[in-house]
Amino acid sequence: MRRVLFVFALTGMVSLAHALGQSTNSEPLAENDTIKEKFIDFSSAEASDYIIRLLQEDDLWRPAGDTMRLSLERLINHFNEPMDSVKHRLTRFEYDSLELSSTFIAQRDTIPLRWLNDTTFITDTVPLERTPFITQKTLYTNQLDSTYLIFSEKIPRFDLLIDSILHARDTITEVFIDSAFLESRGIQMYQLSDERIIPPILPPGSNKALSFSTDSSQVIITESIPAVVADDKSPFYIVPNQQMPDSLKYAVQELFRYTESRDSILVYFSDLSGLKTPFWLTTHEDELQRLWVKNQSNDSITLWIGNPTKHDITLQLEDQLHVERRRKRTAEHIPITTIRPDRSLASIKPLEEIPVYWNYNLSSSFSLNQNFFSNWSRGGESSLATMLDLKAAANYNNTEAESRWTNNGRLRYGSIVTEEHGFRTNRDELELNSQYNKVIREKIDFSSGFHFKTQIARGYNYPNDSVVISKFLNPARFTIGAGIEYEPFKETTLNFSPLSYRNTFVLDTTEIDQTSYGIDADKRSRQEMGGQLVINNTLSLWEDLEITNSIRLFSGYLDKPQNIDVDWELNIEKRISWYFRVSFNIHMMYDDDVRFPVLDSDGEPVLLPDGSEKRSPKIQLKQFLGLTFSFNF
Repeated sequence: MRRVLFVFALTGMVSLAHALGQSTNSEPLAENDTIKEKFIDFSSAEASDYIIRLLQEDDLWRPAGDTMRLSLERLINHFNEPMDSVKHRLTRFEYDSLELSSTFIAQRDTIPLRWLNDTTFITDTVPLERTPFITQKTLYTNQLDSTYLIFSEKIPRFDLLIDSILHARDTITEVFIDSAFLESRGIQMYQLSDERIIPPILPPGSNKALSFSTDSSQVIITESIPAVVADDKSPFYIVPNQQMPDSLKYAVQELFRYTESRDSILVYFSDLSGLKTPFWLTTHEDELQRLWVKNQSNDSITLWIGNPTKHDITLQLEDQLHVERRRKRTAEHIPITTIRPDRSLASIKPLEEIPVYWNYNLSSSFSLNQNFFSNWSRGGESSLATMLDLKAAANYNNTEAESRWTNNGRLRYGSIVTEEHGFRTNRDELELNSQYNKVIREKIDFSSGFHFKTQIARGYNYPNDSVVISKFLNPARFTIGAGIEYEPFKETTLNFSPLSYRNTFVLDTTEIDQTSYGIDADKRSRQEMGGQLVINNTLSLWEDLEITNSIRLFSGYLDKPQNIDVDWELNIEKRISWYFRVSFNIHMMYDDDVRFPVLDSDGEPVLLPDGSEKRSPKIQLKQFLGLTFSFNF
């Protein structure tokens, strides 16, 4: 009986797969054919699509098979988006930043109507088994006066005339509302008089408003209810209460904690013969398990394995284990044979130098500036300014292959806090560089490089701090180029890349105005092909004073090549102690594609004939001077 059921289920699945359009690599079977095993292969996307189509077939699933169906749905959800991505997105959400406000929301409800006449109606919410009207028909016939019989002999064909008079009839149809039938069903009739409904549909003192629809087929009941709503930037609309964001935050954290505690990791320990021993890693501390560790000679020791946390494994040797090692013995137990010593010189082989290709460097600096004013007659505002500067580098240098690969990154973030304006960002830059050089001849290298620049926090055009004008990857710019690099003297390089590609992009165009960064209104990126010249120079005038100068020039071949984009940065540092130094930094940029509003003498924007603001490129300048605390790793 089990075999019959299995063949039936297999046949049904094959038929269903054909109905869904999924190939099962099976051909229709003839009477004398036998079932042959054939290979079925799915990619990850094909397997997901196949299971999704099976889940959409309601006829496939029995009511008792909901557990299997639910498990497949959870599997598909995990394929579409891993749990790590969901956790990353939920933990990054700023629950505390939700702006909630109290308001009133109009809630509407409609009741269908059935009009019995021009002024009478009922609510059409209860089905009736028959019509609520009574139709009455009245038949009227003519009566013959007996005096007409005197003329019966004098009038020819009098009998036909009498017969036509008697057959002349009239029918009157009258329609009445069957109020008794409606009352027996508990249905209330309403009258419309002087724009008032009698009796009223709404109870006295109700805060609801009532109106008719345009075609009078419905009654619209409107009620204003108090509600708490979130701002347009949040995913929520109507919030149950003010505590909902905090409750949701802690509920999400609790579920993540529960998921982390419940899930476990399975690892295997394999011996030399390939035998695997399973071992589960959980968040709960379990007792130690005993394993035997053997070598090729089948010598073994006892090893205890523990699981203190989900991501840790503890290894411990067996107690009272004695391991014998080599030891020195006295000379009396060593046989001594006297031979003539060899007095020839031994050959010496110089040690081979072990090359070190990679070197790493990480440095950080932090500056702090604080001002405090209290009853100061000359005026002033208390403030606290900070600046964080992180630098990291990973460089590869192979002198034998005459090649080197230079990688560095820099993060600079500064803020200022004042009594009047609160917290503000005054510097935010994230920059990555990667360059590969191959020596062609002395002081001339083939060079290819990658340059990326963006920011990490949201930016505002102060004093307006309600509209975001920039944020992480909005905008961002990367440049890829290939060319040559020339080093005329030490600490000075000229890198020219006649074949360069630059991409400026804004990912979130709904919140960020991409036209402010030279991107067309209907696009998210601006792509340019051109040439790039990068000049780097480091100069040490005297001890502990270093001047770093870097200029980057870019010209697009396809759009106004004469307008050259300039990115110039000058940095002067004087070390005054092991940990402190004075820094002066000036950063100037000019980009013909980044345009600013043109203002008149009154500070108002200049308008073009079409009503839009006039914009033009301007020099962007930033300067910093301060005492910083630095530390190298």
